Amino acid sequence: MLEQFFAIARNTFVESIRQPIYLVMLGIGIIALLITPGLSTFTLSDDNLFMVDMGLATIFLCGLVIAAFVATSVVTREIENKTVLTLVSKPVGRPVFVLGKYVGVAAAILVSAIIMSCAFLLIKRYGVMQTARDTADIPVIVFGLIALFTSLIVGIWCNFFYGWVFTSTTVGTMLPMSILAWVGILMFDRDWNFQMFPRVETPFGSMVVISGSFDPQIVLALAGVFLALMIIASVALAASTRLGQVMTVVVCLIVFVAGLLTDTLFGHRAFESKARGRILEINVIDDHNDNFSDNGDTYHIRLDRGIDISEGEEVYLSSDNVGFGLLGMGKAVLKNVSYSTADLVKEGNDPMKRPPLVDDYLIDGPQRVHSLWRIAWSVPPNLQALSFGDALNQGHIIPPSHIGLVGMYSILYITGMLSLAVILFQTREVG
Repeated sequence: MLEQFFAIARNTFVESIRQPIYLVMLGIGIIALLITPGLSTFTLSDDNLFMVDMGLATIFLCGLVIAAFVATSVVTREIENKTVLTLVSKPVGRPVFVLGKYVGVAAAILVSAIIMSCAFLLIKRYGVMQTARDTADIPVIVFGLIALFTSLIVGIWCNFFYGWVFTSTTVGTMLPMSILAWVGILMFDRDWNFQMFPRVETPFGSMVVISGSFDPQIVLALAGVFLALMIIASVALAASTRLGQVMTVVVCLIVFVAGLLTDTLFGHRAFESKARGRILEINVIDDHNDNFSDNGDTYHIRLDRGIDISEGEEVYLSSDNVGFGLLGMGKAVLKNVSYSTADLVKEGNDPMKRPPLVDDYLIDGPQRVHSLWRIAWSVPPNLQALSFGDALNQGHIIPPSHIGLVGMYSILYITGMLSLAVILFQTREVG
């Protein structure tokens, strides 16, 4: 069974990267990334931050289109052309067929995402030229052009002399060449000085980093995009077992929009808890154990808004504004309220997970869950949780542990969608 599975996955991968739409969308994505520095100059804030946001969105959107078209082609076309009969009529289970198709499609999407990500990392290093005295980053131009033209030349040469498929040959060459181009800009700075493994000063002290051009936060943000594309691929595959190509693309677009808006559309109705303010500053006045768990522990806080909480009114603490991250069932009250500042005083001896910190929220009580809205909130994939552009723009740190959590969520969602795909395809008439 494993041999059959890998054979299906390998053939699906090769068939996917051979499709003309694959290379066309990959080329459109790279061109769109190339023009983002120019478009980013029209902002009234930090142009480079806007360029990063545009770059991540471009990779996401192009990957979405590739996922939709590739996934539908490898399943729908085989059903319509009856070629699937040659597989399911043999001792190849339909679950093996579906899973093999998904792995092949996911690998093809991952290849395109890696190529576009390398192009994005080169462009991020180049940055936005905001003044006339800014100089071009020559290593970025050199390594980028070498990767691009080498891929095209190899594709044309092998197609003309050996009859190899131009699309798959070009993509197969572009993958290692784009990675090498990224490694090249990690090795050399703008003045061609070697910059691998320098020792730099960080908030955590002096340490050795991979390169002066390596930004781990961008890599983590790209990992979030990769996970989102894997989810979209599973949705596309499940839809393609019953729908044609056009309707599958429509379903993917609907799921994409719903996934980005699921918190806005359903989340605030599914989990009812009113935020009363976000903590901007905090100072300990009285807390012997530094845990905010003892009756009378007092912190002085400043909120992001005028306080509309009466003195003595109970509030709860949460790491988010809807109560998912409730710090504990311990209550607190506000005293000495003065516009946006007050003393936060613990009531009772209920233990807290940790003391309140900057960016925590005051909420009006434990989260109240509405079952029907929660079901509606749970059905679309929460792509907003996998989009880290806003976090980068606001200067927040993306912890690797969070990538682990959303990675587990992605695996569970993909497993659910593939299970649905198997169920739908199990009763599909293909003869």
